[in-house]
Amino acid sequence: MGSTPNIRLKGMSQLRYNFLWDSEIRHFAYEPKNQKEIDDIFRTQGKLYKTMYFSVWLDEVKAEEPKPEAKASTGAKSRPKAKPKAKSQPVAEAVLSE
Repeated sequence: MGSTPNIRLKGMSQLRYNFLWDSEIRHFAYEPKNQKEIDDIFRTQGKLYKTMYFSVWLDEVKAEEPKPEAKASTGAKSRPKAKPKAKSQPVAEAVLSE
């Protein structure tokens, strides 16, 4: 079997970035470690590599579990909780006719 295809790019700051093939999204991908790397990669496009352009892949946002509210330990009065917004009206059940 062959090896995993990859593209090695050198950024404007002379750092090297190894873009690996991601079979899930069917593109070469690199996950930057910080904002400095992101800026360097996007500054590089069209300058060092005239035909290489980059795009951003955003995963679906996963719903986070709600965190429990912290209770005031100083004995201060807490604000009353806001009423939850009403959901859509319930649908009436279908009437069966004989």
